[in-house]
Amino acid sequence: MNKNLRFKVILVFIVLIASLWALYPTFRVVTMKPAERDAMEIEDPEDYDRLISKAIKPGLDLKGGMYLVLEVDDSQLADDEKADVVDRALQVIRNRVDQFGVAEPDIKREGEKRIIVQLPGLQDAERAKRLIGQTAMLEWRLVMQQVEVANLLGAIDRALKSELGDSLVEVEAEPVDAGMGALEFPDSAAAADSMVPPPPPSFVSDSLMLAQMPDAPLGSLPLQTINKDRPFTSLLLDFYRDWLVVYEDNIPRVRNLLAQAEVQKVIPDNAGFMWFDEWITLPEGGRAKYLFLRSKDDMVTGANLKTAVPQPDPQSPSRLIVSFEFNRKGGRELARFTGRNVGRFTAIVLDGKIKSYPVIRSKIPDGRGYIEGSFTDVEARDLSVILRAGALPADLILREERTVGPSLGSDSIRQGVRAALLGLATVILFMMIYYKVSGGIASMALVFNLLILFGALAYLGAALTLPGIAGVILTIGMAIDANVLIFERIREEIRKAKTIRSAIDAGYERAFTTIVDANLTTLITAVVLWQFGTGPIKGFATTLSIGIIASMFTALVFSRLIFNLWTRSGRVQKLSI
Repeated sequence: MNKNLRFKVILVFIVLIASLWALYPTFRVVTMKPAERDAMEIEDPEDYDRLISKAIKPGLDLKGGMYLVLEVDDSQLADDEKADVVDRALQVIRNRVDQFGVAEPDIKREGEKRIIVQLPGLQDAERAKRLIGQTAMLEWRLVMQQVEVANLLGAIDRALKSELGDSLVEVEAEPVDAGMGALEFPDSAAAADSMVPPPPPSFVSDSLMLAQMPDAPLGSLPLQTINKDRPFTSLLLDFYRDWLVVYEDNIPRVRNLLAQAEVQKVIPDNAGFMWFDEWITLPEGGRAKYLFLRSKDDMVTGANLKTAVPQPDPQSPSRLIVSFEFNRKGGRELARFTGRNVGRFTAIVLDGKIKSYPVIRSKIPDGRGYIEGSFTDVEARDLSVILRAGALPADLILREERTVGPSLGSDSIRQGVRAALLGLATVILFMMIYYKVSGGIASMALVFNLLILFGALAYLGAALTLPGIAGVILTIGMAIDANVLIFERIREEIRKAKTIRSAIDAGYERAFTTIVDANLTTLITAVVLWQFGTGPIKGFATTLSIGIIASMFTALVFSRLIFNLWTRSGRVQKLSI
């Protein structure tokens, strides 16, 4: 065996083994029974995930799932922050989806500000949008103390009374209980100091305690009209510790008054009001919310968060918490923040909403703590994913959303596979009838072509889409076309009374240029489709590109190798073609 022939044998053997190796995970997944697959997922999740990640996966149009078009809103960013905002948002979304566990997501940038997200197999649209689009900015804000809140409430009442005057609605004469509407706020801080409750007891703790305070001792139901002398505080139900209680029906009024220019002028620049995210139930019936005055300056952000994981609450195992840990830099910031504010309340703010309001019992030196809330399993897991993945650098606007049902995928797979198998069988039958033994060699080359194609798809981690199946069928036709060109050239050489070896060599040489030209132009088209196409078009271009390269290899290398091995002994007197 000469060196050239030996090299071709080794090359074909390597390509065959590599293709079979790449296809093994797919073969194993396809042949596994549902019970076996479920058992493996439970008993050995790491091996299961590794196996699934290496297998060919059906694309969005076959498996079903979600297709989202998101646009990055950078209107609120400075010019120097806009340069890489889309790339940073793309990375955050990738991190969140990867940790969320969606198999074979397709996340890519499109245009200047848009991001395309394809999530095969995911049908919970609201959960996906919440997971991807949530900003997830975690902050620890210091809550202003009762004396400061009392003085500000008095200033708000005076400002509203002075500026709005008769436009305020006078309260009807009625007895008032000991609720907030009956409280008079003194002008001096000294008088207000008498209302401050004793400081909370000090506990030694090395972690941030985020347990909710007991229910506040609420007063009577609020007045339904505004007291002209106390236009703001008459709408408050109670003043508990360092925060306010507002009845549900009065919340719109309170929001409206806080938005008044007169009120904004008296609120200090370093402070601002913020609502607690959850409702509280009143003993008298109805609901209310806590309103906090939090500091804008004294805070710690979650930018240096190292990890966040859901786990059972040690004090109540039936409840879930999200424990977190800062890196070294964040731990130092949290230690300084808690060290100088021992005994104070702090607001745990996520995306502009207060989730908890713990007392800082002691300095926290290790940067560890937990967030408590009424979390379901899904909510706790999603929150931990969002915190680990980091905050989005800008808001995302949903421009397009499509959900594909799984029933469409099963129909498409069944019909696509049926069409591919029928086409393959028809082509093989035709080749073997028309070209006899040589047709059998072409059929072997065709099967080898498909092994290379699917092996490459598995190795590259590409998803098989419905247009991808069309690309496979087109590849079958193009692979056979190359063999037809070669066989017809060999027939012409045999008619010229050439020897079998010389006829084969001349046939391949004469067909070479035609095959390369035809396949190269198609390959260029496929590359352009892959570069500029989206979604299903890329799936078609991927399979077509790989199929063209594989068909050229099998037609010009593999089938010629078989002919050379068949005729090298010189005993073949007549070529079956």
